[in-house]
Amino acid sequence: MQSREVAIERVDKDARTADRDHVVVEAPLQIRARGTPVATIMRTPGHDLELVRGLLHAEGIAGTPAQLDDDAVEVDVEATAFAGRGLLASAACGVCGRVAIADLELRAKEVTADTSIDHRVLARLPDRLRAAQTVFRETGGLHAAGLFTPAGELIVVREDVGRHNAVDKVIGHALAAGIAPQVLVLSGRGGYELVQKAVMAGVAIVASVSAPSSLAIELAERFGVALAGFVRGDRANIYSHGWRIQ
Repeated sequence: MQSREVAIERVDKDARTADRDHVVVEAPLQIRARGTPVATIMRTPGHDLELVRGLLHAEGIAGTPAQLDDDAVEVDVEATAFAGRGLLASAACGVCGRVAIADLELRAKEVTADTSIDHRVLARLPDRLRAAQTVFRETGGLHAAGLFTPAGELIVVREDVGRHNAVDKVIGHALAAGIAPQVLVLSGRGGYELVQKAVMAGVAIVASVSAPSSLAIELAERFGVALAGFVRGDRANIYSHGWRIQ
């Protein structure tokens, strides 16, 4: 299953209605080497053997993958063959490849702050983020993340070829400055690993110009984070904790 139907709230100017939407499924795939877990990759289910076969080829590892179940692939090589392999270690795109997803969720804490934002303020944030993307204007080839106050004031924006790197940079800035991050705006889609980073930093509201994944929605709902997607112009889809977006 590569997509899933979810309940949402659609915001269009001052109108707000309940609706249904389809989101892409995001789920972990564990790669094992003769029984030893060596990597966990966040992916859309389907064609798992092709995915692992391509990764093995890129890493120069000679092994034949076999599907164990919906969530795991076995490779007939020793685990030591994966030692020091950078691509597999980072293939989860922000989620450490050698840490199980269950452990990540256990380490996350619920966001209990009563932070909220006016939907009209939220609607303006993607444009403010884009206006602050100086390198993107020159190259057109970067992701961006920005931290804002609930009043819409830009705190910091960072750009990077990796969307998770951009999020790490703005959160790192907040940590160094002693700032409690409240609103995170993403230039791309709202994936699980980005929401996980937001939860770990105590961010209450995550907004993206594109769609979230199914796992991102589940994580946001579980840990008290308002997750909004397709925030463009006067419109937005709210996938979790809509009370934070007024």
